[in-house]
Amino acid sequence: MSKKKTVTAMLQHRPPRPPHETPPMIVNDISHLFFGKVRSLEPEGVMSQHSARCIIRLLVRGDGVRQNEIADALHLSAPSVSATLRRMEAEGLICRHACEGDGRAVRVCLTDKGREYDEGVRLMLRRLDEILMEGFDEAETEQLTVMLCRMRDNMLRNLSQEHDAEEERE
Repeated sequence: MSKKKTVTAMLQHRPPRPPHETPPMIVNDISHLFFGKVRSLEPEGVMSQHSARCIIRLLVRGDGVRQNEIADALHLSAPSVSATLRRMEAEGLICRHACEGDGRAVRVCLTDKGREYDEGVRLMLRRLDEILMEGFDEAETEQLTVMLCRMRDNMLRNLSQEHDAEEERE
């Protein structure tokens, strides 16, 4: 059965929303569908990894970020970030160099190839946004954005509190 027929069959036989399905469960479901679509459009290699795409987005906002700051900002382990950066560097997407005054610290910058990759991703994401928001008017879009931001802020606040409590125990 082709992928299109499988998806069509899923939509036709999808049961009504179960009463126990909460908004966070729906957000999680949408996230899995969204990233499945993104993965299907991604080239092979390091950029097929979610962490690599997050690193690119972080570096687009500001080049020259320290490697440990990347790990902290993305809630990833330092060894995981290091391994991903090594693969990204091998593919020519980033470059790393020692920080002045502290040879142990490493700053990470995007290359031209990394910036070009980001532009292609931005176009793809705009198309996916259009698919997701089809049929929503401006007021609904704004209301949904406000609610989702509040959910994200709740989670970030909880993570921060857990982090603070963990530091107090140490």
